[in-house]
Amino acid sequence: MTTDAGTPEVATEDPIAKQFADLFPSLVLASGRNAGGETLITIAHTDVALVLRQAHEHADFGYNFLRCLTATDQERDGIEIVYSLLSMAKRHTLHIKTLIPPGQYEVDSITPFWAGADWHEREAAEMLGIVFTGHPNPKHLLLDDDMEIHPLLKAHPLAETELKQGYQTF
Repeated sequence: MTTDAGTPEVATEDPIAKQFADLFPSLVLASGRNAGGETLITIAHTDVALVLRQAHEHADFGYNFLRCLTATDQERDGIEIVYSLLSMAKRHTLHIKTLIPPGQYEVDSITPFWAGADWHEREAAEMLGIVFTGHPNPKHLLLDDDMEIHPLLKAHPLAETELKQGYQTF
């Protein structure tokens, strides 16, 4: 999201978004609030490790808990990852969103900052084919080790068969 002048759209009324935009003026691509009123910022996939490390370690933020990591196939646009963080001391939730372009499904692992990211990243790797660079344990979590498909990609080879199985005619 950008303004008519081509500059990033940053929600200045959100103090957390403004702090991130001030700390990373060239890295925060957009910001605002999600439907639940929680802070949401968008960054480039190449800046994930830098921004999330600061969210964890910077004294003004202190996001000490990774609530979840979700990934969604956006088809032609790539894969979107949303990192949901919680600062227990400040009682504030932050969602950091990034889009990995098609064919470049690689992003830095955040396990050095939150050990709990291990399983979240392993699940996203299996289901969508994302490579989390630097992940300490990239083995399969849910599927058999010899599975080479990624079932949550909308274009995976069994998608059409799975759709037919899910339909019921009345």
